Amino acid sequence: MMTSYESVLELIAEIPSASSSELRDITWVTNAHVVGVSRDHDGRVEVFLGGAELRPASKAVGDAIEFRTWHREGAAAFEANRLLLPALGHFDQVAAFICTELLRNGADATLSLGFARTEPIVELAIERLRMSNEVVLGLAGELLMLDALCRRASDDKVAQAVESWDGWRKSSRDFVWGTTGVEVKTTTRGTSSHLVQGVHQVELNDGEDGGVPEDRLYLVSIGLQAADPGGNSFSIPQLVHRIIDRMEATGCGGDVGKFLSRTSEYGIESGGGYDHNTMADDPFYAASFLTTFFRAYDMSDEAVEILRRDDIAARHHVDVSSVRFRVDLPVSARNDNPVSGANQVAEVVFGIAQNCPPESAPV
Repeated sequence: MMTSYESVLELIAEIPSASSSELRDITWVTNAHVVGVSRDHDGRVEVFLGGAELRPASKAVGDAIEFRTWHREGAAAFEANRLLLPALGHFDQVAAFICTELLRNGADATLSLGFARTEPIVELAIERLRMSNEVVLGLAGELLMLDALCRRASDDKVAQAVESWDGWRKSSRDFVWGTTGVEVKTTTRGTSSHLVQGVHQVELNDGEDGGVPEDRLYLVSIGLQAADPGGNSFSIPQLVHRIIDRMEATGCGGDVGKFLSRTSEYGIESGGGYDHNTMADDPFYAASFLTTFFRAYDMSDEAVEILRRDDIAARHHVDVSSVRFRVDLPVSARNDNPVSGANQVAEVVFGIAQNCPPESAPV
């Protein structure tokens, strides 16, 4: 019986992607045909649990599992629960671990009991993958912004553009250019819908906390979608290469090591950390994206109707620093807000776009 982690991982590695979104080529881990694995047409790993509908106790697991009739290539349809692992990578190891734990907990004999025993592990795996996905999306968005800044900066300002990136660590702003702050929010949604981790992310810094006082703050909203390599798509390794090429072409190649070190620290507290020298071919980081939108919202504009510090301060029994919320920003708040397009956003940050006064060099 194929129940060891190593043997299940080897089995998963050989599974091809489905030929369409409707058909599956299920590979059962044991002859009981209860725990099976497959890949959807995008190459994402799926765990199939053949039998009656399962009712997870965890919301995270419930959101990731689907029960219905499935159609196989050249075989009869069957009913099963499908656990779809998060996108942005082929999580073979996680799927192998889940399958092994299901079998160890008796899923072949009694699926509902085996699943109940394994569900806490499944929940932890999903949450970890979700955080890892957020790290990849966040890094891709910030590097996309940095690439735009490097391309639009004059040759003598490229080093300062790279130095303006502060999002690689815990900081009050992702980018600081002079007295302009930039918060980058990246999403796979079709709209500029983002979680805000406090009003400090959407309001000007007054300098009281020791940061640089700001007179401009832009929330840069970037939409990404998974894509096949080639064409206009890009990956994290490609962005890093482009930034390094620009640095070396403008005489600041000596700072490449520092840039790569900072890139490797991004998201490390959540299990991330992209080492360009060793991970450029890792499928998790080499995933390709297309940019669906790239917008910079002037957050001092009253037309951007969001929750602000004064709104919360009026509720005397609420701790302002504890408030987290989602913003759903419009495609257009005013005719000139937001600014759209990577090059245009870089220009407005530098203060060289139309209707934007020149600005001193970054500190």
